[in-house]
Amino acid sequence: MKIIKRKRRSILLFLFIVLLIFLAFFLLRSMSLINEPKSKEGLNEVVEISVKEGSKESVSSLTLDGTSYKLRNKESNPIFVKAIYADGSSKNVTSQSQYSTSNKNVATVNASGVIKAAGPGFATITVSYKKITQTVPVVVNWSSLKVNVKDYGAYGDGSRNDTTAFQKAIDDVAAKGGGEVYVPEGTYILDPIFLKSKVNLVGENRDTVILKLSDNAPDDYTRVINMEDGKTMGIQNITCDGNSRNHPNGIEHMHCIFVWDSENILIDNNRLINAVGDGISISGSTITSDNIIISNNILEDNHRSNIVLEQVNHLQIFNNISISNIGRPALHFEPWEKMSFYGAKIWNNTFASNNTEGYCVQLEGGQDEGNFFHDVDFYENTVNCPTGQFLVMETKKAKIHHNTLNVSAVFVWIKNEDLKISNNKINSQNGIIIEGTWGILSERTVISDNTLTTSGFGVIISAGSNDTTISRNKFIGKGGIAVKFLATETDISNTKILDNSFDNFEYGAFTDYNYYDDKRINDLLIQGNMFTNINEYALYIKGTTQNVTFHKNIIKNSSGVDIAANDRQMSNILITNNTISGGKRGITQHQAGSGSLKGLTISGNIISNTTYIGDEYSTGAAIELDQNSTPPINVSIKENVLTSNARNFITVPDSLLHSVQENKIK
Repeated sequence: MKIIKRKRRSILLFLFIVLLIFLAFFLLRSMSLINEPKSKEGLNEVVEISVKEGSKESVSSLTLDGTSYKLRNKESNPIFVKAIYADGSSKNVTSQSQYSTSNKNVATVNASGVIKAAGPGFATITVSYKKITQTVPVVVNWSSLKVNVKDYGAYGDGSRNDTTAFQKAIDDVAAKGGGEVYVPEGTYILDPIFLKSKVNLVGENRDTVILKLSDNAPDDYTRVINMEDGKTMGIQNITCDGNSRNHPNGIEHMHCIFVWDSENILIDNNRLINAVGDGISISGSTITSDNIIISNNILEDNHRSNIVLEQVNHLQIFNNISISNIGRPALHFEPWEKMSFYGAKIWNNTFASNNTEGYCVQLEGGQDEGNFFHDVDFYENTVNCPTGQFLVMETKKAKIHHNTLNVSAVFVWIKNEDLKISNNKINSQNGIIIEGTWGILSERTVISDNTLTTSGFGVIISAGSNDTTISRNKFIGKGGIAVKFLATETDISNTKILDNSFDNFEYGAFTDYNYYDDKRINDLLIQGNMFTNINEYALYIKGTTQNVTFHKNIIKNSSGVDIAANDRQMSNILITNNTISGGKRGITQHQAGSGSLKGLTISGNIISNTTYIGDEYSTGAAIELDQNSTPPINVSIKENVLTSNARNFITVPDSLLHSVQENKIK
């Protein structure tokens, strides 16, 4: 009996241990499934990599399980999303992401990231997680028809001409209501081919499918792939070689891909190279091309421009790499019809060029008065063009933000309204140039929250502008002028410079004028800024300037303000409540011509530790008005505090002694 009882106890103990092991296994398995990605037929599973606790907030990018999605009508497809963190770790965040679609009539997407085809055409799906986004195109086919160009007689051997086979395949698919023309691996020699409505041209792989312009094609309006007067056409996964080497006499209208008055176009995941003209040219009549998606392409060394936009509305340009090693633009808007255009989103691209005389990127609107390109949104791009400009002209409500711009200058030229340049990292030779040539001005330009490093100007406003605001930027210089004004063709009116920091410039703000004209800098407010290590003056006012307020600025290791009444009248200068320390001079005024100054207030300023000791023309006083020229009128110098300056006093002409009141000299 004792033996039986021992056996029973042993069996019960064994069963109890097995149960504990099973429970432990079940618990561990359940925990591992919390973040386990769902499987998807035909695709590898998204591999889970553990995320360190300290890195969870620093998401650097998102990756999806595809660069595009292809569905048949009413078909569904889940998206899998992985967050990449700053420390290199990653995590499946499909269920925590947010989703949106550009066209619900083509594709919808639910809160779980499942795409559902709603109707034939193209759309984009945007995925967001912790303020990081990724966008992919979606193709919804109108039929299951798919033909192979080799079944129509194409060789793809790099020597025989395959134009007839391609065009037969395209025409056949179009006649049957639409579908896909498939191009397997090979090099196909072509004269121009013409896509038709509801036909997609899809290569096996853009690295192995090459469509090359024939050596014998005419040097005329010869484009490799044409989409004219059509609807819903796509080109994916091919390399187009424009063969410029064998067309030395070709004209600039010889493009790889040409779109004219067409709508609902997808150009995705192609390589477009060596065109005599453009890699991609989107154009049209006053009808315009409409709803264009240009995504995931590589464009290199096309001899006019890599991407050209003429008559077109509703653009999406994203995830492209556009590089010119032959000095040509990477992106070029150039509409020539006298009309307005609407809606361009350009994001997450790399644009680069070694251009030395012009622009690398040009955003341009409609011709003639009242016509603009409305609502251009250019963001999260990298532009590497250190010797070429980023040009903006004739836009309305355009936004240029959160980009890295390595350019010779950001050039804001003529007829922009409500342009916003914000949150960019700008490395440049001459910062941001705002120019109103021919008296055609930019109005209500806002430059805010940028970090700008420049070897020349920070911002220069020339010829004319209205209502410019420069706020909360960080300017880092190498000895030029931080903000220069030069009124030559019209007045420069109502400019605000607010809450910026300026470091290591020759001058801070500098107003200038045209001796032979009577144009003015009017209504200039400079307030709340930090000026450090300015070699000369934080503010130098020269010429026909009026209504200037310099208020509550901090000036360190820099001289404060110099007022030069040169020619004609300067009026209403207010210098109030600033802190000036450690520079050469405090606040000075002098005359260098026949000009005059009417209305000067210097009050509430704190000036300390200036170093100038004077010379034969100057006493070197911390506040000094020129005693050897026509005294200004309507002057008030009061309630300033002077401390530990090399010349710790105030000098004015005798006729203005009554204007000096209630100042403190310590």
